[in-house]
Amino acid sequence: MIQLLNICNFFNGKSKYLLLTFLFSSSCFSSSDISLFIEQTKLYENPYWSKLLHYRDGSSEIDSDNFFISKEGKTNLKKELFETIDSLEKGQNNVLCRFPLRVKWLKQNIPSLENKIINYECSELNQYLSLINAKYVTMVFPTAHINSPASMYGHTFLRVSSDKDTALISNAINYAAKTNDTNGLVFAYKGLFGEYEGRYSILPYYEKIKEYNSLEQRDIWEYDLDLNEEEVNRLVLHTFELKDSYSDYFFFKENCSYNILWLLEVARSDLDLVSKFTFKTVPLDSIKILKPYNLIKDSKYRHSSMKKMKNILEEKIENKEYLESFVNENVELNENLSVDDKISYLDFKISYLQYQRASNKIEKKEYIKKYLELLKQRSTYNQISNYEIKAPINPLDSHDSARISFYYDSADSFEFALKPVYNDIYDISDGYLQGAYINFFDLNLKKQKDENIKLDRFTLLKIKSLAPRDMFFKPISWGIDLAYEHFKDQSDYFKVKPEAGISYGTSKDFIYLMFGSNVYYKQSDQLFSLGSSLGFVTNRFDNLKIGLEYSYDKYNKGLQNNQFEIFSTYKLDTNASLTLKYINDDLYKENDEKVKMGVSYYF
Repeated sequence: MIQLLNICNFFNGKSKYLLLTFLFSSSCFSSSDISLFIEQTKLYENPYWSKLLHYRDGSSEIDSDNFFISKEGKTNLKKELFETIDSLEKGQNNVLCRFPLRVKWLKQNIPSLENKIINYECSELNQYLSLINAKYVTMVFPTAHINSPASMYGHTFLRVSSDKDTALISNAINYAAKTNDTNGLVFAYKGLFGEYEGRYSILPYYEKIKEYNSLEQRDIWEYDLDLNEEEVNRLVLHTFELKDSYSDYFFFKENCSYNILWLLEVARSDLDLVSKFTFKTVPLDSIKILKPYNLIKDSKYRHSSMKKMKNILEEKIENKEYLESFVNENVELNENLSVDDKISYLDFKISYLQYQRASNKIEKKEYIKKYLELLKQRSTYNQISNYEIKAPINPLDSHDSARISFYYDSADSFEFALKPVYNDIYDISDGYLQGAYINFFDLNLKKQKDENIKLDRFTLLKIKSLAPRDMFFKPISWGIDLAYEHFKDQSDYFKVKPEAGISYGTSKDFIYLMFGSNVYYKQSDQLFSLGSSLGFVTNRFDNLKIGLEYSYDKYNKGLQNNQFEIFSTYKLDTNASLTLKYINDDLYKENDEKVKMGVSYYF
């Protein structure tokens, strides 16, 4: 021991730097030695330390104080590291149990730290790890909710499981805005400006399935991720570190999908995901960003109960004459029905009853009674139902969410258009929810013959939700259009156009009828109208989308407008398309016809 002390004293000078590895593996190390090692290696500049702190552009994106040991930890990685080590050595701030992944990483990178830490029992952490018992991780993508503006982009969260074959009893790691607001406009406004706390949570996966598959009637895609045992363990430990913290939630960027990517970056240190999202984060893009890293091993499709009911209605039942009365009026099965139709009637009613219960449209006691009666009746038919619901095109194979377009028309005009998100009626719908169209900040510039380039239109928000109706489900189709627009090549106005109506159709094509009002405003002039539009869209042909629309508007000042448009969009590649439009507009000129052709690139 005396010889060991002499060696320590001897290397107190410049030779210490050359033998740091030896010194830090010996028992004579002090806190000052650890500090010197950190300064020499600049451990606080290590990229993984930044990931652990969710650090980007000079600051952590975690906004709650309890995520940091240092008062300056949000903006100072160095102070956060030193105060974390100081707390570990003094047994303060519950750092050992509160931040297990930080501690583990520091131990791995400072070999002597293990002997300086005051250890104590972490019962909550041990209980958490035992409960999660994670071995596999899956990225889960509930697709868009057609009649909810807050969910029209879809959502992503993670599923962690101990067994591949028992997914429903696994756990979900979710990030969402903490809110009790039910008004969609209030949610959209507060979400745009970061007025909600975004929090991570862990809950049973079957509850998320109930929420999305049954209650909101959204299909779900599951993407199994290629993470090894150590990477899964890091993800789970980091989720524990985040469980009591929050970040300001921003609908466009720092949303559910963006913050889930932080977990994956921490799990696998070579991933660079969040830096790819600067202006906006769309759930679909956050899944596609995993492809270059070969993170996705397998894709699975889980259809909603609505999709099953639609399949029975459209594909299985030949005679629908008695279906509505059987489902809604509790009459007996009509004897004129074939055996197959009787079975389909019962299967549909069972699914519809489950939907009513999930939507709280029926009391639990009444539901159980009716459900058992139906199951008993169904058991009298010794025939298994086989509903082959075909999976739609995988969202991974869809076009990206941003688009740049160039158009030329028969009036010798050129147009340039750029939109950051998402999908409109002219875009190929492969991998997107048909009838759900939403655009933000769509910029359109125009160059007419012998004129300078001008702003033709700037869309603040445009939503069109065309939700098909049938004999049981009768949603209202609706839309809203807010824009600054050079109206009919005449003058610049601020435009507001609300509309509502009905739609009918299938997964391939639909027809819609909308009623609405155009309001054009500028300080010196106002135009407003009442009108309607009738349209049809089909995706029945491979790589080709066709649509047409007739609209009529009666304006003040004695103006009226008939407009007819037909378009076709051809898919050149996943991220390229060609669009042809014919437009006949008679507001200021009789039969003012134009043919427009354009190419679009998605990125």
